[in-house]
Formats: sequence, structure tokens, C-alpha cells
Amino acid sequence: MGLLNSSLQIGRSAILSYESALQTIGNNIGNVGNADYTRLVPQLDPIQGVPIAGGLQPGAGVALTDIQRHLDEALEARLRLAIGARESAFAQQGAMVQVEVLFDDLNGTGVSSQMTRFFQSFDELQNTPDNAAIRDLVVMNGVQLSDSLRGLRGQLGALGEALDSEIVAVVAQADEVASQIARLNGQITTAEAGRRGQANALRDQRDALLRELSQFFDVAVREQPDGAINVYVGSETLIQGDINRGLVAVTEVSDGFKRTSVRFADTNQQVAFSEGRLAGLITSRDEYAYGRIASLDELAAVLIAEVNRIHADGQGLVGFQTVVGTHDLLSTDVPLDDSAAGLAFPPDGGSFYITVADDATGTPLAYRIDIDLNGSENDTTLESLVEEINAQVSGVTASITVDNRFMLSADEGFSFTFGHDGQEARSDTSGVLAALGINTLLAGTDAGNIAVNENVLEDSSFLAAASNFLPGDGANAGRIAALDSEIIERLNGQSIPVLHNTMSSSVAVTASGVNANMDAADTILSALRAQRESISGVNLDEEAISLLKFERAFQGAARYIRVVDDLLAELVLLVR
Repeated sequence: MGLLNSSLQIGRSAILSYESALQTIGNNIGNVGNADYTRLVPQLDPIQGVPIAGGLQPGAGVALTDIQRHLDEALEARLRLAIGARESAFAQQGAMVQVEVLFDDLNGTGVSSQMTRFFQSFDELQNTPDNAAIRDLVVMNGVQLSDSLRGLRGQLGALGEALDSEIVAVVAQADEVASQIARLNGQITTAEAGRRGQANALRDQRDALLRELSQFFDVAVREQPDGAINVYVGSETLIQGDINRGLVAVTEVSDGFKRTSVRFADTNQQVAFSEGRLAGLITSRDEYAYGRIASLDELAAVLIAEVNRIHADGQGLVGFQTVVGTHDLLSTDVPLDDSAAGLAFPPDGGSFYITVADDATGTPLAYRIDIDLNGSENDTTLESLVEEINAQVSGVTASITVDNRFMLSADEGFSFTFGHDGQEARSDTSGVLAALGINTLLAGTDAGNIAVNENVLEDSSFLAAASNFLPGDGANAGRIAALDSEIIERLNGQSIPVLHNTMSSSVAVTASGVNANMDAADTILSALRAQRESISGVNLDEEAISLLKFERAFQGAARYIRVVDDLLAELVLLVR
């Protein structure tokens, strides 16, 4: 009877094992369309039997000892990194598409075209400086160029703020995914505690969430003996067991722009990462949006400074009765080149001329005003400048407005001009007129506030086309027109239009690089996904073979039990 009982046990173990194996194969087939599913492989091992006659041990059947997930952990880690790299490139590509559109000047309304028309109109003005229509055209082109620069800066700022707002939303998504992973850690630990095998479905869910988390930033994963995983961002732990430290978005204003950083909720420590959608968004915000604003501000600042430097040396068709500087000072009792004065374009030591004319006789009288800025205690301040002009110049009164602007007013019956002594041109070697916004064409300090000076905007006769205040004199307009090609020292040997073209070309080069990175990231990710699919994915042909194999094994075990049953029946008949 022992022999028969052993035989029945062999058949029973085979039936149960192959039935479970068939269930495993059926589960694989059922999940063939599930991208997050990991193929399961039944592990069958022989059962050690007892000795029979002659001391031989034929075995005691088969047992299903494990159901293994067909997974390559190293490949999973590489796949997560590739997902992060691809998401970073995707975010940057999306931002650069928008930046390219902003710098596109195919319709002739962009900064490049407006700048060309601006300088060309000065070229026309030097030939006909008394023509009111040409003067109005110059002013209109100045307005359009200013509007174009302000508009481009505003659009870049709006793009940066939109990217910053997206960072806030993505941080919330990442924190929710991290919380789900932490919860699954607890469930897996509970499900596998004291049991054979793994909580495969829960592990598949967790792996899928890890891949989703890697879309936001690059992560490292370490599995623990209890089945839980620790997740690290940089060198810091984000998830430990069933505890998620949490992520928060902290928004601060820096240089006038909103900048959101990612921090751990428990310590407010900034999270360090180099890949993922968050890294791509931050790079896009800081370099492609806000970073371009810095370059655009430099362009506008140079344009304002260089145009005003020349314009302040010239004269319009009429003299001034009153003029107020466009730049206010933070402090009026400190040297004009001191940062405490707050001038965007600080002057140098030198001198300028105020030429006062009696309106009745037209006789001009020139006064030279010296500007001392050599680091001594007698350096020129706005207050000392006012005092000096009032002490030296007849027919003109200098003062400081309530908002710390420099103001000059002619006495009744007088007018005044700058940049000549009545006989020849006299340049402002100090640059103080342009620095204070006196007799300038452009107001503002950068691309955010550039505009045409109100005096010129209201009356184009103040457009300083002349160099010696003579009829038909357009020499100063020619000097401004020459800025279209003049090499500017502070631009490292470039002209103003070349600087803009360099900036636009940089956008195209950056966009090309981002697109190349995107293509490379896509290729790598596709290759790794294909590799994972070949290892962990369900192949119906292979499953069909396994299904047939285990089906035949099950049928064989059933037939074996029937044979043993028949032998047992005959044995019972013999005993009777």
C-alpha cells in the first residue's frame, strides 16, 4: 500500500503543480496588453522521495516552489534614467519652440526689422533735417522699436512665468506619486511577511509608479530585505519604507521674476536633480526665457546709452524753454558715478556746454560746465551741479524736482541748447546729459521700460539732428545712423545690430541642440523599452508553447493517476 500511496502522491503533486503553472501562464496571457505587467515564470522543482526496494529513490513528484518575475533590475534603473532624460529634453524642446516664434522676424515686424528702419530713418534725416515728415517718421520708428523691445521682453517674461507655474503643478504631481509608492511599500511588506513568493501585482504597480516618478526627476532605488524600497533623489532620501518625506514648491521673486524651487516638505531643503521634467522646466525658465531677457536688456541698454550719448550732443530745430531729466536719482548728495546715486548709465569726468540764446537777438552765449568724478571729496553731485550752473550760467535756472530729477528752465526771453558753443560742435565728454536724461531721444534703462522721450514724442522739432544748431545741419543724425554699423567697445567689437543678430542666432543654435538631444533621448528610450519588452513583456508564441507543455504535463499526470487507480482496484479484487 505504501507504494500505491506514494504513487498517488506523485500524481497529486503533479496535478496541483501543473494546474498552478497553467494559472500563471493564463495570467501572462491575460496581461499581454498591459504595458506595466512583468511576465511571470513558474519555478518547478522535484520532491525528494523515500527509498524503495534496493535502496533506490525514484522521487515523490514535483512542486511549484516559486513564481518568478522576469525582471532585470539594472535595466529598470537605466530605463528610469532614460525616461528622465527624455522628459527633460521634451520640456526644453517645448519651451524653445515658443522662444523661436518670439524671435522669428519673417513678417518684418520684429526687433531686427524695426532696428533697421530706425537707423535708416536717421540716414534720411541727415539729408533733410528740416523736413517735418522725416522727423515724424524717425519718432514713429523709435516708438515702434521701443514697443517691439518691450513686447518681446514681456512675452519672454510671460513664458518664464508660465514655465514657473507649470513647475508648481508638476511638484504636486510628483509628491502624489511618491505618496502612492510609500503606500505600496507598506502593502507589499504586509503581503509578503512570513509568506513564500512575492506580491507580484503590487510590485508591478510600484515599478510603474517608479517609472512615472522618474519622469519628474532622476531617482535611485534600493530594495530592502522586507520587500520595501528606498527612493533617493540626488543623495537625499525621498521615500523610506512607507514614509514619504514630501515635496513642496516654494516660490520666491528674484530680479523681478518668479522662481519656484523644489524642496523637501520636512526640512525645506532644496531638492537636487539633473534630469526629468522639473530639470527641463527649470532650465527652460532660467536660460531660455529669463536668460534671454538678460540679453535683451543688455541690447536695449546699449541702444539707449549709445543713441542718447550722440543725441545729447545735438540740437533740434528750436531751443529748450524747460527740460526735465528722464532719470531720477536715489540720492542727490553723492557723486554722480556712485552706485548710491542710482544712475543706470553713470557719467565720467569731463565737461559739457550749455548755450543760452537771447530770443530777441539770437545771440548765443556758451557756458562750459565741468564734471569732476575722480574719487575726491569734490566730486560732482546733482546738488553741486545745480549750484554750479546757477552760479555760472545766466538766463537758465537749474533745480531738482521732488522726485530727484534734474531740471533746467530758461528765463523769459531766453532759450538754451547743448553740444555747441555758437561756432562749432562741443561734445559732452562726461556723458552726464545722457546719464541724467537731458536732451535724449530714448527714455528707460532696459527692454522693459525703453520708450521715446516725451519731449521728442510731443514735438519732433526737438529731435537733435544738428551738431552746430545751423539750418540744414544733419551731422548729428548721421552719427546716430552710423550706429547701424559702428563697433561698440562695450560689446566686444560688435555693433548693436550684430549683437541682436548674435542673440537671434543663439536661439537657433540652442533650438537645434535641444532638438538633437530630444532625438537622442527618444532613440535611447525606445531601445531600452524594446529591451525591457523582450525580457519582461509577454510573448504569445512563447506562452502558447508553455501552455501546451503544461497542458500535456497535466494530462499525463491525470492519466498516471488513472493507471494507479486501476492498479489499486485490481489489488482490492485480489484481496477479496
